[in-house]
Amino acid sequence: MPCTKLIKLLIYIAFILTGLKANAQVAILQNAIDKLESYKNFSYEYVYKQKEVFSDTLIYNQKFVLLKTPEDKAFGYFFRHELKYGDAKVTSTDLYNGTDLISLFPRDSTYNTRNVQAITFSQSLPGELNWIKTFLKKHPSKIAQSNDTSFNSINSYHLIVNTKDTIINKDHLYVRIHLFIDKATGLPVGKLTRSRTADFGKEVTNYYTEETYFNYKIDQDNINVASFAMPEGFHAPKEKPKEQSALLTQGMIAPDWTLYDTDGKKASLSQMKGKVVLLDFFFVGCVYCMNTLAPLDNLHEKYKNKNLVILSISDRDSKKLVTAFKKAQCIKNQMFPNARDVANLYQVTAAPTFYFIDQEGKIANIVDGYSEDFETKMSAIIDSLLKKS
Repeated sequence: MPCTKLIKLLIYIAFILTGLKANAQVAILQNAIDKLESYKNFSYEYVYKQKEVFSDTLIYNQKFVLLKTPEDKAFGYFFRHELKYGDAKVTSTDLYNGTDLISLFPRDSTYNTRNVQAITFSQSLPGELNWIKTFLKKHPSKIAQSNDTSFNSINSYHLIVNTKDTIINKDHLYVRIHLFIDKATGLPVGKLTRSRTADFGKEVTNYYTEETYFNYKIDQDNINVASFAMPEGFHAPKEKPKEQSALLTQGMIAPDWTLYDTDGKKASLSQMKGKVVLLDFFFVGCVYCMNTLAPLDNLHEKYKNKNLVILSISDRDSKKLVTAFKKAQCIKNQMFPNARDVANLYQVTAAPTFYFIDQEGKIANIVDGYSEDFETKMSAIIDSLLKKS
């Protein structure tokens, strides 16, 4: 056989073997999905660890309980999600029983309803595994060859999925999901995600997450529709008296404060009188806060020679964390850690929240959250305030 034909044959064989290997791994994934879907109900616990270059490891202890509900067209399940952050003593609980997501707050026995049930379900094993399956259906070559391995002393299949692998400006950007499935039970026991990306924030950063699944319980007799009903004793939060929100009415004098920034420099709002001040209330790890980083940086550059100052205030993060975050994300404006009292003073209950203070020290505008037109909207407000100077 001529050398050229032999080489082509070997390449063809290698291609076929690679395809067979990929198909075998997809079959392992499908088997795990099928196994979970075969149960009337199941529950499991898991520990989620997240590590970024700029922060300490975040640890969440969680539990999912799922009831197979074919008549539910959205997910096919009713579910309960329990979460405890770090050393917190109180567990937060979300319930879905075919309508909105119900969030329970044991501290004061209150609840609220939110239309984010799809986000919560995506964090469950059915949600995660089916996302991987859908991705591989569109990108079958993105599953890598791997050898069986041991995960937490459990003999496991090891599947590796490359959801991103590219080079931009000589920087290798990637997202790799490592899924470990118990060879004996066919159920997932762990998932690692290693990534280097700028998708989360404005700078390229290394991220690492680890999820460990354990304590599976299957087809329990005490899990039924009633398990996902609102518990007795919970009530809607009482409305706050109107005078409690009067402090933040546009046109009123903004409450003064004194803080120390990441460089240890003392600052107060009263020192800023005569300038337009944009107060950015954020915390490290807030997804929508990360989305505002690049627009805020652009605003800082656009107005750096004008009468505007941008101040970012965290209600919960330490000086060490905010300093590392500022450095990793190349943030140019001043940042202030340990500012819970100031957040309370401005009655901030969600992040990001933005307050515009005019040259006279009055609240001129309030923007809650992030939107696709964030930068344009903020520029318009700033321009209108600067024209008054």
